[in-house]
Amino acid sequence: MSLVLEPVSSPAALKEFIRLPARLYGRFPAYVPPLNMERRGFLDASKGPFFKHGRAQYWIARRDGVAVGRVSAQIDAAQPAGTFGDAGLFGCLDAIDDDAVVRALMETAEAWLQGQGRERAFGPCLLSMNEEPGLLVGGHDEPPLIMVPWHPPYLAPRLEACGYAACRELHYWRLDGLAAKLEELQRTRRPAEAIQGLTMRPLDLRNLAGDIEIMRTVYNDAWKGNWGFVPLEPDDLKGLSSDMKPFVQRDCGLIALKAGKPVGVAMILPNLFEITADIGADPSPLGWAKLGYRTFFHRFRTGRIILLGVVSEYRHSVGGAVLAMAMVREIIDRFADYRHGADWVEAGWVLDNNQPLQKLLRQFGFAIKRTLRLYGKQLVAP
Repeated sequence: MSLVLEPVSSPAALKEFIRLPARLYGRFPAYVPPLNMERRGFLDASKGPFFKHGRAQYWIARRDGVAVGRVSAQIDAAQPAGTFGDAGLFGCLDAIDDDAVVRALMETAEAWLQGQGRERAFGPCLLSMNEEPGLLVGGHDEPPLIMVPWHPPYLAPRLEACGYAACRELHYWRLDGLAAKLEELQRTRRPAEAIQGLTMRPLDLRNLAGDIEIMRTVYNDAWKGNWGFVPLEPDDLKGLSSDMKPFVQRDCGLIALKAGKPVGVAMILPNLFEITADIGADPSPLGWAKLGYRTFFHRFRTGRIILLGVVSEYRHSVGGAVLAMAMVREIIDRFADYRHGADWVEAGWVLDNNQPLQKLLRQFGFAIKRTLRLYGKQLVAP
C-alpha cells in the first residue's frame, strides 16, 4: 500500500484539509467538529490572523489515494527569540491509528522546519501558541468547548513513538453547578471591596474594538516573561470584535481600573458548541437557519474564561492576588446571573506549574477536567 504526502497548494486541497478531521474521527461519539467556515477563518492564508505575522505549509497524507492524515508546519514571527528553544511549530496533526502515517506526517513537517533554519520542533498548535495549543491527553469524553482541540487517545503515543518528548501540560479547570455557586457567592463579601479605589466595568459594546485592544495590552503585560508566552497581536483578537460580536454580551468581559488606569482584565466566551454541535461542520440550509435563530435567542449555559490577567506591577503581590480573585468572582457572578441558570464554566488554559492561579481556582471550587500536552523534539544534534 503506497503512502504519499501531498502539499496543500490549491483551494480544493485546502477545503479537503479543513474537512479531514470530521471524516477521520466521525466514529468517535465524543468528537464534535467545529464549523468548517470557522476553521477556514484560521487556516486560510487570506483570512487567518496568524498570517499577518507567520507562514505555514500544510500536507495531506494519502494511502492508495485515500486521505488518512494531515499536518502543518509553521514559523511564527511574533514568537519571542528563544521561546521553545527557537523552535519551529507543527500543528493540525490528525490521523488514523497508524504508526507509519503519523511518522510520515511528522518527518515531512520536520524536513520543512529544517529547511526554514529551525533545529527544533514544538507543538502541536493549530498555528500559534495563541490558537488552540496542545494535544488532548485527558478529558476525551468531556463535552466540546469553544477553541479547545480534540484528538483521539491513540495520537499521543503515536507522536511519542516519533521521538517527541512532553514539554508541558495545559489544564482546563471547570466550575460545575454555577447556580448553587452563585447563591453561595452572594453570601460573601466581594474581594473587590477590599481594594481601595478599584472599579470594574463591563464591555462597552459601542466601542468593542477599543475594549478588546485594552484587554490585549493588559494581557500581554500580565503574562510577559512567563513560560511559552507569545504576545497577542492586534489581529489575533480581531475576531472577537467582528465574528464573535453577536455572541459577546457586555457582561462577558471586565476591565478593572484603579485611578482610571486599566489594571486587570477578564473575558468569558459563551460555548458556541451549544448551538453548532447538532448541525454538523457544513450545515444544510436548514442548519444555517437554525444557527441564525439560535444566535439571537439561545441562552448559553456553558462558557470558557479565555482571558484573565493583572498588570505586571501587581504580580507576586497580595494586592495582585486579591485583584485576580475579584475578577474571577465578578466574571462568574455576571455570567451566571446574566444567563439565569448557567451550568458550568471552564478556565483555560492553565500551565501545570502555575501554582498561584491553580490555588485561586481551587478556592472557587474549580477542578481539572481536561489536559492538553505540548511536545518538543531536537531535529539537529546540538
